[in-house]
Amino acid sequence: MVRRRDCLALVATALGPLAAARAANGKPSPLPQLRIYVPGGVGGGWDQTGHALGDAALAAGLAQKVVYENKGGKGGTIGLADFVERFNQDPAALLVGGMVMVGAIAASQPKVTLAQVTPLARLTNDYLALVVPAGSKLANLKALNAELQRGVGGVVFTGGSLGGVDHMLAGMMIRQMRLDTDRLRYEPATAAKESLALLDSGKAQILISGYSELKAEIEAKRVVALAVSSRRGLHGIASLSEQGLPIELANWRGVFAPAGISDVQKAALRDLVVSATESTSWQQAVIAKEWMGALLVGEPFKQALEVDQSIAGVVAHMLKLKG
Repeated sequence: MVRRRDCLALVATALGPLAAARAANGKPSPLPQLRIYVPGGVGGGWDQTGHALGDAALAAGLAQKVVYENKGGKGGTIGLADFVERFNQDPAALLVGGMVMVGAIAASQPKVTLAQVTPLARLTNDYLALVVPAGSKLANLKALNAELQRGVGGVVFTGGSLGGVDHMLAGMMIRQMRLDTDRLRYEPATAAKESLALLDSGKAQILISGYSELKAEIEAKRVVALAVSSRRGLHGIASLSEQGLPIELANWRGVFAPAGISDVQKAALRDLVVSATESTSWQQAVIAKEWMGALLVGEPFKQALEVDQSIAGVVAHMLKLKG
């Protein structure tokens, strides 16, 4: 006699390993291997997010093994193209991404875009911090504004990739100050560590990056935070808006699924991600990193992504980055 439960398991096996795991008893069984692809450098924000998610999946019993792969460059677009080429039909693969990638795509208009992957879930928001070296003459936002008013080209900003969220914020600040965005000087870097080196060497005067990536430097007083990009102050730092520049910009991070897998497989991956974020491991990571939980899944995430893509397109045009 063939039982209904056995039939469901057989059908689900044909649809993919995650679906099969759920079919037998309605509970998620560990995935033999989950691949988390990080299109950025080791230790960066995407890497931290990917590892926190992988640790949570392991701790929650959602995966038996997690494999990580890093391939950075050009705001994540190099890794995005590689992920699409190699893992488009892998039902156990996740791509980490975020607002940085949205900006990089708007600026460079690569052949492979986020249209070739499926938005699964936004996970966190990380507001940006503007910092200067300890002892800098630009000791506050007022001093920075005055220096820029004397000449935009006299101040060099550094941060992530061209067109990324850090670059976008610098451009929005210059625009709010009613200065010429054509004269903005911005030195891109592949990771916060490289940007900090530019700051230390004097090749850049202002560094913009996610607060979580600069937290240790700020707490050690190696750098001084001038502002954060949230609406109100955070972490004891006044916001841009509170200091007369009405700008709010979040560097969100999330995950995407391969476009070539079935809808059932995408739903199973989405369920895995949501379950992982409900774990104690994930919640502890969010607190430790001082991220802001911003879970958004499915269609609402897709719609929010479309809004951000429109904003990035406008800013890329303003900065004359659009190819």
